[in-house]
Amino acid sequence: MVNPWKTYVKLSAVLMGSHGLTKGSLAFLNYPAQLMFKSTKVLPVMVMGAFIPGLRRKYPAHEYVSAILLVLGLILFTLADAQTSPSFSVIGVIMVIGAVVMDSFLGNLQEVIFNMNPETTQMEMLFCSTVVGLPLLIPPRVLTGEVFEAWNSCSEINFNSSF
Repeated sequence: MVNPWKTYVKLSAVLMGSHGLTKGSLAFLNYPAQLMFKSTKVLPVMVMGAFIPGLRRKYPAHEYVSAILLVLGLILFTLADAQTSPSFSVIGVIMVIGAVVMDSFLGNLQEVIFNMNPETTQMEMLFCSTVVGLPLLIPPRVLTGEVFEAWNSCSEINFNSSF
């Protein structure tokens, strides 16, 4: 392992936050609206890539214009969807925007880690962020009762009759 554990703690926190907000937003948004928001991740990635130390990317003006047009299209879709969809809430929009921001930070953070330590392998990145992320997932699952639902559901399976 070439990176310190604290690097993977940060990475895992962002990863788990992104996944949690993405999945949680489905309780307040319909899937097409969520998908539209997630597809606009390009603009936050570009903005964060320009300001994160170690990257400081520069994009041509036409790429920013394209990203802004994409976001404007999303806004128009969202306004239309809010009028027609029974499953649309401002809370869901805030959650999915938080997930998009975390997603954009995640990709840029991974790139910084690879640039700072070229010996880092994809296997190390995936394994360590998953191992660190697992304890971050358990408390919310216990608080929401999902762990107990999953346990009860699994305990109802009769493996002897399945084979």
